[in-house]
Amino acid sequence: MPPASQWLRRIFTDSHFFFALKVLLAMASLLLAGWWLEQVPAAVTLCLGAMAGALSETDQPPARRLGQMLLGLVCFFVAITGVTALIDSPWLFGPVLVITTFGLILAGAWGQAAGKLGFGTLLVSIYAMQGHADSPGFWYQPLLLTAGAAWYGLCSWLVLLAWPYKPVHEQLAQCYFALSRYLLAKSRFFDSPEELHRGLRHELAQLNIQLVNSLELSKQILNRRLSGNTKDPELARLLELHLLVQSMHERAASSHYSYRQLNHALDKAEVLAGYQVLLEELGEACYRLGLAILTHHPYRPGRRIAWELSALRDQLDYSHLRRHYSPELMSPLRFLTRNMEHVHRALLQAERLTADDGHQAAVSQAELARPAPQGVGERLRALLTPNAILFRHGVRLSVCFALGYGLITALELERGYWILLTILFVCQPSFSATRQRLTERTIGTLAGIAAGAPLLWLFPSVESQLVILLLCAFVFFTQVRVHYSWAVCFITLFVLLAFNLHGAGQAPVLLPRLLDTLAGCALAFVTVWCIWPDWQRRHLPRLLADAMEANAAYLNAISHQDGLQDHETLPYRIARKRAHLADNQLAQAWQNIRVEPVSTHWLNLCFEIAYRNHALLSYLSALGVHRRQGLTLPASFVTGLNERLCAAADALRREQPLTEQPPLPAMTTDGEDEWQILTRQLHNNMALLVNDLYQLAGGVGRDAQGAQLG
Repeated sequence: MPPASQWLRRIFTDSHFFFALKVLLAMASLLLAGWWLEQVPAAVTLCLGAMAGALSETDQPPARRLGQMLLGLVCFFVAITGVTALIDSPWLFGPVLVITTFGLILAGAWGQAAGKLGFGTLLVSIYAMQGHADSPGFWYQPLLLTAGAAWYGLCSWLVLLAWPYKPVHEQLAQCYFALSRYLLAKSRFFDSPEELHRGLRHELAQLNIQLVNSLELSKQILNRRLSGNTKDPELARLLELHLLVQSMHERAASSHYSYRQLNHALDKAEVLAGYQVLLEELGEACYRLGLAILTHHPYRPGRRIAWELSALRDQLDYSHLRRHYSPELMSPLRFLTRNMEHVHRALLQAERLTADDGHQAAVSQAELARPAPQGVGERLRALLTPNAILFRHGVRLSVCFALGYGLITALELERGYWILLTILFVCQPSFSATRQRLTERTIGTLAGIAAGAPLLWLFPSVESQLVILLLCAFVFFTQVRVHYSWAVCFITLFVLLAFNLHGAGQAPVLLPRLLDTLAGCALAFVTVWCIWPDWQRRHLPRLLADAMEANAAYLNAISHQDGLQDHETLPYRIARKRAHLADNQLAQAWQNIRVEPVSTHWLNLCFEIAYRNHALLSYLSALGVHRRQGLTLPASFVTGLNERLCAAADALRREQPLTEQPPLPAMTTDGEDEWQILTRQLHNNMALLVNDLYQLAGGVGRDAQGAQLG
């Protein structure tokens, strides 16, 4: 294809661009009809409903999407009608608003679709509050806002019917893009001085969080389509590609030798540059594979990687002849080279999978884990407790809405419901997320208002403002998932133009919107700080216990996974996924604690825990990827290591002090076989890390019991 055609195809297959394009087409058709019929205010109201429908949309197969859309329209209509009926009675509307907000937040316990529907219902309700003063009749807003959401839902559903697997392709491509970024970041360890390694570890932890989250989203999207549809060859092919990127992630996350020791031992030898270049090439190849999946093109791995692998093996042998490396260094280097060879083989397998011929055999050989269904009573008992995150968030948001509505009523702010809109977007379940949204929301609103004033003056005509309105909506949906500050800037412009087209005028809109935003941000900050502040340091003992248990289960699954099997068993993949998810939660906790009001002691403690747990998981991954070649640890060591991890996890959960335990012994065998050397190195490194984690767990338990955490 010509470069221009490739560029256009890539743009239209980008998930953010395509999502924004759907919204743009739906809104453009509404605004064009409203302009033609000289009913611009009604068309703008329809667009607000379409925006609420787009923000509450979740991925579902076509049949389920239709049912979800109909349920959402009913919820929208009931909520808007309730707002219209009660808003003129503040003494009744206030309590109903608080109770309804609490219930809609708790609905998130029933899954992502229910959570987004609750958010969309709150959003469209606030739109109805803000537009109530301009509404010419009782049924004006309930009908138009719901009709706008219905029009967007219909357009989106028709697009889904035309491309039912497009969301799967998009998310699967994101997995390979995330793996590419991870490999490229890992390659930098081979050419960076030791003083930069801590920063690289921080970057690698962030990228691993993105990668594991992408894999989990991919699994969920596939699960929604695999249920009752096990004979579709396209789904079988996509499932194989998902399992392939999972196994590639395990190899990418594995560690055979300390990078610090490796750089010191090789002392800037050319072989280091060879490993770096090869990792970069593998990362670029993963990116091209993701692009091939996204654009529905066959993947072509090329011949360069195979040539570089051969050159690296020759270079390693030549460097060994010159410098006479020790067996303790050569063994992990050879295994690292073999690991890269396996990643290259996986890419060659992807070439076959992205060809036009589907493979149905994968569905009968492999399946994805599905969460066990919970009963309503069991779910409610787990939800209606102050320890539940959603319960706390529901209480905080409801109290924040009560304070915001009280402020609106006390000051008689007819159009002050922007305060509630700001609270809805800013108030997040954790302090760190709320603090980030505060900054982004304030900066974005300031930029939007600063740009809105001259735009309203330069483009006074209705037609020009309609075009700018559409452009703002389009840019908002391209940026809302990646750059929130930019998204807020353009949604601020969108709303300013919308109210101007409603006839509210320029003067009463600009400054009040800024003051409303600042008031909403202040209320959200005070509420999150004062009401059950979700400090991440509170969760550190539980998160460490989860990670220790998950690592023990992963090691146990590795020891029971038959190395002669051609595919990974479901229990093995579940154990591996849980270990990576638990490691992600520890890394994310450390990121959040960095912006919380804590001492340097807690920051250092959380970093040491997150770093050592990730290092332990890297060695477990190395053990997992080489299990097919017969790499095993002594059964007594596996049992002792698992017992140590589980004992520490149990003590942390029970909030009991850890008993003193002797360090796990090191392996002292003197075998010179490369398998024996790697086994000894993994054994000793894992023993050292588990000993350290056990001591750190004891410190976490003592600090959690003795510290006053507010």
